Amino acid sequence: MNILIKKTNRKKTIAIQINEGLVVVSAPKTISKTEIDSFIQKKLPWIKKKLQIESEKIIPERKKYLNGEYFLFMEKKLKLNITSIKGERSCINDCEIKIVLKKNDINNSSKIKIELEKIYKKYAFQILKEKTFSIADSLNVNPKRIKVRSYKRRWGSCSHDKNISYNWKLIMAPEKIINYVIVHELCHLIHFNHSRDFWNSVSDTLPDYKSSKEWLKLNQDLFNW
Repeated sequence: MNILIKKTNRKKTIAIQINEGLVVVSAPKTISKTEIDSFIQKKLPWIKKKLQIESEKIIPERKKYLNGEYFLFMEKKLKLNITSIKGERSCINDCEIKIVLKKNDINNSSKIKIELEKIYKKYAFQILKEKTFSIADSLNVNPKRIKVRSYKRRWGSCSHDKNISYNWKLIMAPEKIINYVIVHELCHLIHFNHSRDFWNSVSDTLPDYKSSKEWLKLNQDLFNW
């Protein structure tokens, strides 16, 4: 574990930050090394957890929308198969993402991207809707409608009239992360805020929700094509 200790007059208390695998400890100049070491020992479980989450960060690749390129779908890397076979339909299965276009469009990156987003939105709606109503039953809440939308930074939203919307790009994430976002939005049907009671409701269903929350924050650029 790489630890860097910085002493400064600008700090009144000890603070810890994790930056690309480096543990940076900032402390007032008046605090002794013994006190700093003791603080680090107390924070060791938190530090290890943060380092573990950071080690799972995935470096996003700039997409070219080419045949044979890989795209994420529920954490799996699926190969893009672009075809112009008549009678075939665009679909996603366990092995590939099949995109069916007109023969003249199979090398058109813009057309490929449009069709790819279209099929992702279709499957995102189906999967997120089914998961939401299944989890809603266990929480004893009743969402009205499920939608998928294009958001830049938001993963989901819950309206006062009980409509829940998700970012379609969420379907690229691991199932654990998808479940966290679903539980988060469903808990807004119990507490329409981000109060302590709200987070307690999330924790009752997902005791380890904080790791999923951190993962999303760390990997949000992964879903930008």
